[in-house]
Amino acid sequence: MPVSAPPQAEATFDWIAMGLEDAYGGRSINTHYHLFQYVKMQHPDRQIISLDDPNFDVSGFLASQNVASDILAGEQVPKQHTVLTRSDYYGRFRRGPVDDDETPPSLLKSLRNGVFEIDYASTHFNIYQFHWMDYQGPMRATYLVFEAEDQTAGTKLVQSVYQWMDTLKNEVWVFDQVWRKDKAMYQAVQSAEWKDIFLEADMRQDLRRDTSVFFDSEDVYKSLNVAWKRGILLIGAPGNGKTEAIKAIIKGAYVPCLYVKSFKSPMGPEQGIRAIFTRARQSAPCILVLEDLDSLVEPTTRSFFLNELDGLESNHGILTVATTNHPEKIDQAILNRPSRFDTKYVFNLPSQSLRTEYIRAWLLKLESLGVVIVGDQYPTIEEFGHELSRRTEGWSFAYLKELFVSFQLTRAALQSTGKPAGDTVQDIFHHVETLGRQVVIGAPSSPEELDPTLFDGLARNAALVRHVMWH
Repeated sequence: MPVSAPPQAEATFDWIAMGLEDAYGGRSINTHYHLFQYVKMQHPDRQIISLDDPNFDVSGFLASQNVASDILAGEQVPKQHTVLTRSDYYGRFRRGPVDDDETPPSLLKSLRNGVFEIDYASTHFNIYQFHWMDYQGPMRATYLVFEAEDQTAGTKLVQSVYQWMDTLKNEVWVFDQVWRKDKAMYQAVQSAEWKDIFLEADMRQDLRRDTSVFFDSEDVYKSLNVAWKRGILLIGAPGNGKTEAIKAIIKGAYVPCLYVKSFKSPMGPEQGIRAIFTRARQSAPCILVLEDLDSLVEPTTRSFFLNELDGLESNHGILTVATTNHPEKIDQAILNRPSRFDTKYVFNLPSQSLRTEYIRAWLLKLESLGVVIVGDQYPTIEEFGHELSRRTEGWSFAYLKELFVSFQLTRAALQSTGKPAGDTVQDIFHHVETLGRQVVIGAPSSPEELDPTLFDGLARNAALVRHVMWH
């Protein structure tokens, strides 16, 4: 459908460029209003719905519905500003050198400034999109233009977009400047299994209970006249299972998950915190994940964060799960106030029994791949595993995993060159010696080795610090 030029201008008049130039040059007091006026001049007899929501993702919605769109071009249409990006699939999953006959990566074309047209629900739309910067930060405007007696058709399209935006389908909400839906993180979560998480039995049982029972206990909280919200903090050095536990928690829940990478936003961290908790309240009941809490909360935002976490507004139905590698960096007002993070789990370096269990699982996996492990020196996997666990005192699960991964990579490299593989036991011991030089001994192995003031007023045992309301 052709777009008519403004009546007072020639066909080559590029009002998009002029309008945005005014915005970029600071000559426009209200860029949104002026751009709307330009659109209105283009279409004086049509319905126009204006949206200034920077998160309004009409393009993503149309793609999800397989609705084709065409970017308009021609003498009567102002110049378009399109953006080409490489497809995520090629960037994430392709490996190795490029062959001469290989299909080049697919390119995704999106419109940054300009107009495209679609047919949706028996209505033809011209959709204008604009991006610019002002003193508040990145700005965005969308205008739906269509021919009708009223705005019903456009309103239905807007409602459909927002409904799609608010609905997760094999996705996880991720906050990084703005909220977006992430399929890749959802897929990563699906591989998590509690049986593959190596924790002391009582700790695994309590952690599963505290996260699963919460969403079935609204009536219990109500009968006790207690706010239906919980906070769980996972504490420990990197590589000891905190992230894997979170994956299992998310997979086992039947509620939406919201994952926070940063408090930063185009309007500043306080606005980011507000956007995070607003979305959580809208999505409740839900799980809100705050990974590396000590790096998220800064002194300038601490009070604002506390107010959102435990202020006047209701966080009904929100289970907040946070992690930290450095509890000593977290303010006592966050760490020790029971109504904020009621339950704390300490992920210590694995004990010898846990290392033995973890190593045995890896050895069985290697055996299933055809690697010969047993021999004269260690006639059973159990005996070899016990010796490995003895030699890896002070190792985290991450280092133990690296031990077997590096061993497999070395074997694969030998096979690719036609060289015979060496003795499995001695090769693994060699990797133990090499990696052992990198392992940092000295991380706290029990809560008692941590600063005792971190857990004032909380019950303790050797592997778990917890305060459970219904105990």
